[in-house]
Amino acid sequence: MTEPAADSTAPEAAQSAPSTRASAVTAGALLRYRVMAIVTGVLLIVVFAGMLRYVGVFEATESVETGLGILAQVHGFVYIVYVATVLQLWMQARWGYGRLATMFLGGIVPVLSFVIERRVTTEVRASQSQEG
Repeated sequence: MTEPAADSTAPEAAQSAPSTRASAVTAGALLRYRVMAIVTGVLLIVVFAGMLRYVGVFEATESVETGLGILAQVHGFVYIVYVATVLQLWMQARWGYGRLATMFLGGIVPVLSFVIERRVTTEVRASQSQEG
């Protein structure tokens, strides 16, 4: 007798459940992700601009070489923190693996982190405003 009652509520639960759980994302997780996406993106652009010295765009002095080497290492460490924030946000929102891969690439492909950050923020905020 209890099975029919469970069956009658199952369709309602399936209809009310969103396709993603972006509404479950906490404000702190979204803020951490946004900050890390921007910091990682800025560092990546600086490192990429520094790589232009190898194609003859500019000549770098020894101090500039040292500074760019340090910035590249800092970007590597910041990218690790970025990946941790991506994982936290991804697990809370319960997105697919394609979204995870795209977000990971945001810290490797110049300018992509800014594009992905804007889209993710817009989607999460829209999902939260629909539910709340």
